[in-house]
Amino acid sequence: MDKLKKNKLQATESTKNLNKKLNINKKESSKINLKSLQNELKKAKEDNLRYLAEIDNLSKRFEREREDTFKYAVTEFANEIILVADNFVRVIENISLIKKDDKDKVKPLIEGVDLIFKDFLKTLEKFEIKQIDCLGKKFDPNFHQAVSEEVNNDKEIGEIIKVVQTGYLIQDRLLRPASVVVAKKEENKKK
Repeated sequence: MDKLKKNKLQATESTKNLNKKLNINKKESSKINLKSLQNELKKAKEDNLRYLAEIDNLSKRFEREREDTFKYAVTEFANEIILVADNFVRVIENISLIKKDDKDKVKPLIEGVDLIFKDFLKTLEKFEIKQIDCLGKKFDPNFHQAVSEEVNNDKEIGEIIKVVQTGYLIQDRLLRPASVVVAKKEENKKK
């Protein structure tokens, strides 16, 4: 029986030792699990912040695109309607070529066309479609298209001396560049 008691005591001690070891392992395992959970939580927070920032950027981009779409929705229409303005300019220029004797007869027509053209330009401006004022200004490739150069020693090199076709802006965006003639100096010939 002593042997049995001794075996029982040994078994109990083994169980206690095993339980101690398990408790130590559980504590270490808990520490490891706690650290891994903390790391996962930290990563999840970082991911969450990244996603929130991405959503914020997307919403800002969509808002800008929506504003641009609204702001420039009439661009295609504006491109077509400025062709009507070009035709008005041609009519006005051709009317001015009428002989002096005939001008008195067509004076009301000339004034009427002038008034219609001015009203037309006012209507364009209501929709923020504006002519580019460029005569006498320095050539800017962002707003002007040079169709030729003319010798003019009275003007600075690169100054616009003639507008061939008027340019237009819609809001702050270029609708059509102005076609212009630019001044250049006479070249000195070497002998």
